[in-house]
Amino acid sequence: MEAFDALRAISNGARADDLESETLEFKQAADEEGETIRALLDAAICLANARGGAIVLGLADNVAGPSGFVGTTIDPYQVRKRLHELSEPPLVVTAFDHEHSGKRLVIVGVSEGMEMVSDTRGRASRRIGKECRPLTISQAAALQDDRRRFDWSAEVSDRDPDSVQAPAVDASRTMLGRFEDERRALAQATTEDLLGDLGVIRDGRLVRAGEILFIGSSERPPIVYVFRDTPGGEAIDEYRDAVPGLIAYREVIARIQRNSSPTTITLPDGQQLVLHDFPLLAIREALSNALLHRDYRQPEPVSVDHSPNVLSFVSPGPLVPGVTPENILHAPSKPRNAQLMRVARGLGLAEELSRGVDRMYREMLKLGKQPPHITEDAPFSVRVELTGGAPNQVIARFVAGLPVAAQEDVDVMLVLFALTQRSMVSASELAPLLQRSENATQAVLQRMSDPEIEMLAPQSRKGGTAWQLSQRALAELRTALAYRTVTQDEMDRKIIEYVREKRTIDNRTLRIFFDLDVNGAAYRLRTLVGAQILEKLGTQERGPGIQYGPGVNFPAEGQSE
Repeated sequence: MEAFDALRAISNGARADDLESETLEFKQAADEEGETIRALLDAAICLANARGGAIVLGLADNVAGPSGFVGTTIDPYQVRKRLHELSEPPLVVTAFDHEHSGKRLVIVGVSEGMEMVSDTRGRASRRIGKECRPLTISQAAALQDDRRRFDWSAEVSDRDPDSVQAPAVDASRTMLGRFEDERRALAQATTEDLLGDLGVIRDGRLVRAGEILFIGSSERPPIVYVFRDTPGGEAIDEYRDAVPGLIAYREVIARIQRNSSPTTITLPDGQQLVLHDFPLLAIREALSNALLHRDYRQPEPVSVDHSPNVLSFVSPGPLVPGVTPENILHAPSKPRNAQLMRVARGLGLAEELSRGVDRMYREMLKLGKQPPHITEDAPFSVRVELTGGAPNQVIARFVAGLPVAAQEDVDVMLVLFALTQRSMVSASELAPLLQRSENATQAVLQRMSDPEIEMLAPQSRKGGTAWQLSQRALAELRTALAYRTVTQDEMDRKIIEYVREKRTIDNRTLRIFFDLDVNGAAYRLRTLVGAQILEKLGTQERGPGIQYGPGVNFPAEGQSE
């Protein structure tokens, strides 16, 4: 539990304030019990309107170490009772005593609310990072709608089917005509049947999803696109037409492609591969997500800012409750605009089984680029940034040679990215990057060492198993790595050359020459001793000070090692 880990850290010298998070709050009891209850109520409402979490009562925020534990005498039952009475709808929290560093604390557990929660006066806040930010009336209404699964896009608009714009209908027919299933026949249907089968007509009117995709607003563009030579430079190309969403989507995709530079590489089998500054699949996913998951109750358009180095997408509204940049790869899908998503899936604009975020990651990483950078300025917007520039041809060639299943696995691509930056990683270090548990991450690493992929090799080190690129992967990726590498064969040759000249070598010397840790150096020495190329000298049995000299199989000068 995060709270208990934090308490242990405070005992070891940390400050409570430094350990607070989106799901953890520390409080010090006030002089009056009523003031303490009010502080707990505000914090509980704030957490319930985000992802839930824990409140630990009985600590001073800004005092480091054990002195920060000041304790509390409040009754947990009264905490539960009063928070339930003073909130709307009534909060059901847990509260229990916990003794730590000789002080009695009370830990309050708060679940994510099924509805937007406020106090009895209607005041509400929401946790953003470590802060509780008050919700305006419109923000509170939007959160309430999201929590109740209200679908704004499924509501009937005041537009009738005759209002749809012909170019948008034609675009939908083109999309449907690409399918090989029953949707292909729908491309030839009458406009009324096409709209009806897509699910955008109800009671003789267009639902808002249909209005967004097939009509749009005469005053506001759905997407604003700007292309610049540099991220801060003057606009060279702009698009801000007030057109239906389908038309804007197609036009912006076309402009991004037109303003990007392709690179062609040749694979070992002679096949040519065309690479772009930004992969087309990643662009499509980023733009469709921005268009489909945005909050349409906010008036701003989706903003796309394009330069050769950065492509950013800003979507109005926060992420849906329960989804954060830290869990977005694997969080359960909670579409804000469910009907709009269903229509988009019918047209092929949205993935059936995910939000497409995993595809964005995968396609960027396959070209040796940074993963997408996703940030939330809640409750105002979500930003997705893709890094441009020329693709890394070495990594692209390597990925193209992997089994198809590995190429399409976002976990594999994330591990590959990490190991182009660092020579060795562990499951615990990689888990936050993969957004998985440590056990699940360990399973991914194990799978990547299997013969059919053979990308990783395990290495024993103090504290558990670490992983590095296999010798095959190192050989193919060496020029793309951010660190210096030496193959085992090269290392062994250099060790032999050193011993031939100096007559002895020890663990410390090996660590200095080859930038190894103690265990890595010991492993190389054990391997060479096992092959009788080296042998121990003297009587010392253990420790880094053991000296090694030539063994019975030590190659003579001029002999091949």
